Amino acid sequence: MKDIKTFLLIIICTIFLLFLFYYKNKITEKDNAYGILSHFTASVQMRDEIYYFNFELNNKMTGLFAPNIYYSETKDNKKGNYLVDFVKNKPILIYRYSDINCTTCYETEIKELQAEFINNPELSIILCSYRIDQEFLVFKRINQIKLSLYRINSDAFDWEVEKYGNPYYFVLHPNMKISHIYVPNKSYPELNKQYLEGVKRFLSE
Repeated sequence: MKDIKTFLLIIICTIFLLFLFYYKNKITEKDNAYGILSHFTASVQMRDEIYYFNFELNNKMTGLFAPNIYYSETKDNKKGNYLVDFVKNKPILIYRYSDINCTTCYETEIKELQAEFINNPELSIILCSYRIDQEFLVFKRINQIKLSLYRINSDAFDWEVEKYGNPYYFVLHPNMKISHIYVPNKSYPELNKQYLEGVKRFLSE
């Protein structure tokens, strides 16, 4: 009789432990599912915010006239030119950044820009601001920039997107109006690539 009770107790304990193990696994699976869902929801929300942010920028800025700024290799270089001379016959894509922006952001984006426009370098230029000319020249040499890269004054553009302190793109038309404003986000490279591919098709038409 004692052996039967002991045996039954062992079975009950085993079933109880198995139930606890099963229940714990279900809780873990549920937590993991919630974690994945939360991450997905946050990602979708972030993408929506990026779309909305750029949509609003385009509402505010599309159609503005770009100032006819002077650009050159260095601050004191007298062999530069004016922006209107670069865009006489066709629209071009301009990537704008400053040395006070996120370094990783603009370095990564320039690589993507070069990869996309390597066979059509005439469709895009890079305008940047550096406080020290030597840093600009070193950056250009080390990174082997193949697209047109020019230095401009930090206050060359006085419009909405400048106040956010991030690199950005815009298309400049022959009449000096702008469109296709876009602030890339390094967390969503696929969106940045979609933008570059879309603008490239637009400029190639």
